[in-house]
Amino acid sequence: MASVTRKSLVRDHFDSIASEYDYWKKKNSYYYDTIIEFVSRIVPEGSTVLEIGCATGSILSAIKPSRGVGVDLSSEMIKIASAKYPEYSFYSLPIEKLQLDEKFDFILMIDVVDHVYDVMDVFEQVHKFCKPTTRIVLTTINPWWDPILSVMERLGAKMPEGPHNFIEKGNLKRMAEAEDISVSYSGYLLLFPKKIPILSFLANSIGVRTWLINKFSCVQYMIMQTLPKNTNNLDLGCSVIIPCHNEQDNIQDAIKRVPHMGKGTEIIVVDDGSTDSTSKKVKEMMEFYSNLNLISYPKNEGKGAAVKKGFEAATKEVVMVLDADLSVSPEELPRFFEPLNKGICQFVNGTRMVYPMEHQAMRILNLLGNKLFGFILSFIIQQNLTDTLCGTKALYRKDVDRIKWGTDKWGDFDLLFGATRIGSKIIEIPVHYMSRKTGESKMRSFKHGLHLLRACFLGFIELVSSRSDEKFK
Repeated sequence: MASVTRKSLVRDHFDSIASEYDYWKKKNSYYYDTIIEFVSRIVPEGSTVLEIGCATGSILSAIKPSRGVGVDLSSEMIKIASAKYPEYSFYSLPIEKLQLDEKFDFILMIDVVDHVYDVMDVFEQVHKFCKPTTRIVLTTINPWWDPILSVMERLGAKMPEGPHNFIEKGNLKRMAEAEDISVSYSGYLLLFPKKIPILSFLANSIGVRTWLINKFSCVQYMIMQTLPKNTNNLDLGCSVIIPCHNEQDNIQDAIKRVPHMGKGTEIIVVDDGSTDSTSKKVKEMMEFYSNLNLISYPKNEGKGAAVKKGFEAATKEVVMVLDADLSVSPEELPRFFEPLNKGICQFVNGTRMVYPMEHQAMRILNLLGNKLFGFILSFIIQQNLTDTLCGTKALYRKDVDRIKWGTDKWGDFDLLFGATRIGSKIIEIPVHYMSRKTGESKMRSFKHGLHLLRACFLGFIELVSSRSDEKFK
């Protein structure tokens, strides 16, 4: 539902500005000419080209393909493109609905993933239009420029952006790789996106190639190629652990929405000392769900203890955690299962820091705390993490017994430190983070922040001491 709503908002926005789109491109011609020059260097004339998010078709026309196909959500944009460039084919629909039995030499995604609800879904879709030699050219706005562009928009200096989400290049690369797309090389364009003699030349020829300075450029780019789809299937089953405390209004919906994964999915609800009717509602559903189990005990022991009990009771090869508050959609769980079922990694960590969060889904102090702990744990475990406290995580059941529990009341840090200690490869999967519909969050910023800092320290000591022990054995 959220995906449909986002697409509708994006479509309506670009429909509303379609008649002014070429005016804005002319007004900011230095920016758009630089983009066209960049694409033209990569795509030779006479190529077959598919452009996703083609707008009024000017980029497609500029590179002079022998076969050009443009796709855009906005029907008004497509009307203009079709009238201007009748020699090419244009379609007004989302990429997943494009039905063409052909492969292209190049696929262009120019400033389009900024407006996509689910980037990984788009990356998945491009495979059907790719040959082994197809190259994908992607540009996107650097998130650092979001406040600057907002000011420029209010001053009438640039085109209204509409619904958007600027994603850092490193996160885009990880999402592409999760969908079997390899990044050949990447870089930056337009440190200074306006034409001022000498200054623009120096900034956009030398500055964009200078380490650290280039990270403040306006545009990020990636040149990619699809890899053969990873068709490995370890034929694993999945145990979904739902720890909960006083979630009577959410628990039944959470259970109903867990999808089937692998050769079988079991659901284990761990009622962590609820004083409401959570357990009663689960028991009612057990009559209709043969794969549903309940663990219940009277004393509230904390989420970490509940997760541990659920893992110990699990019978399937992959175990994962789903918070009962539905802040992460159960429908996104297969994205956590597949990398493990294909043997790509040993641990999947959810991140809420990539896609826009629903309004008030996370309070500002919690958001800042998450970013801080992401930085701290990335330093400690030496793997890049953007979110350490997302409740959705997945790993192999066989690795659970090797994890040391107890430093973290919530269990998130125990799992991450444990995965690092046994040498697990961790990948992050972005999730769409929703606000809680009923009930209240159990997280308290200052109180639990201090607890988590202590957990970081203990985890660091544990990792350092265990490595020292191994070194001197």
